[in-house]
Amino acid sequence: MWSRGEKSAPSGRYWMAESSVHRAMKAIVRAELECERYAVVEEPLFPPGGKVAWTSYRPDLLGYRSEGGTEELVLVECETRPSMKRFRSKNHSSVWFQPYLFRRGSVRRILAVPQGKLGLVDMKLRDKWEIWVLGATDTLERVRTSSGGVSTGLPRES
Repeated sequence: MWSRGEKSAPSGRYWMAESSVHRAMKAIVRAELECERYAVVEEPLFPPGGKVAWTSYRPDLLGYRSEGGTEELVLVECETRPSMKRFRSKNHSSVWFQPYLFRRGSVRRILAVPQGKLGLVDMKLRDKWEIWVLGATDTLERVRTSSGGVSTGLPRES
């Protein structure tokens, strides 16, 4: 699989092969989200259906579940070498989600980083992102959003 980077792909564009660490990180997060009953898609080329939209963005993983009157979308970014400059340059704030009428909707955001790389992450991201520290085979730690819960991506109620 080709990802954005520095080497040339067969098309002549600048790309590089996805690293085994990045693939393993996506597999770990995917398995955890599937245990939480999310349907998960890896690197979707386009937003699914008319309920989700984004501009110039593609998450590493996109999850969806609908339970008890609530529809939940989860966006996952796996960063093998976290760079806050690169992370902030991604257009993840362009994501728009419209749940069905009479249903609550939320957008959950997860930044996954390898063990030993948490120090490279600006903890101010906790305003909207959960931060997961991943080991070789499973999640070692989950740093919740600063509110202590799952980020809804929606304005807080007063």
